[in-house]
Amino acid sequence: MSLSDNVKMVLFDYGGVIAPEGFQLGILKLAHIFDRPFEEMYEIAGYLSGLDNGYTAGKTTEDNYWRSIAEILGVPDDLEKYRYVYLDNFQPRAGMVELIETIDNYQLGIFSDQTNWIYELDKLHDFMRYFNYLCISCDKGYTKHDQNFYDIPAKETGIPAAKILLIDDKIRVIENARRHGMQGYHFTSVEACRSYLKDRNIII
Repeated sequence: MSLSDNVKMVLFDYGGVIAPEGFQLGILKLAHIFDRPFEEMYEIAGYLSGLDNGYTAGKTTEDNYWRSIAEILGVPDDLEKYRYVYLDNFQPRAGMVELIETIDNYQLGIFSDQTNWIYELDKLHDFMRYFNYLCISCDKGYTKHDQNFYDIPAKETGIPAAKILLIDDKIRVIENARRHGMQGYHFTSVEACRSYLKDRNIII
């Protein structure tokens, strides 16, 4: 039995693996625009207005996301004009797309904390065509901070968690995936990921 026999599905994070981590870069740009420390803006845009407000899990609208940020910052409520600070950063890595194209005989999926923006990005970059399964936080009502999110792929696909490999750039996500029975690989670069998948005989 080869190592690849233990894998039936490979799940990829979007921001941080398929594409760069555009959310953090977007927050850095917002911090510069509003002259706030990065850590403060991350708390406002990432947690208070994103996670806590329900936007990342699809429980509120993008309008409410920007309105929440404006209220916390105490600025006029017209911040949606700044959405480009996120969207401009999420172009898929050419090397990662090429790697995904070489994977045969496995189900491929996206497992990602993303908002409605991911569908706009797909219209621009046409990357979802490589995947036959999507587990996106805005569609499922959970994020990677919710333990229930990690059980969804196995439940929806019927593939045992032990035969699902998750590739993610955050160690806490990999650790959570493993707690829920999945296999996990911590992504650091396209070339390191390529070598790992070759060692697993998932790609040639």
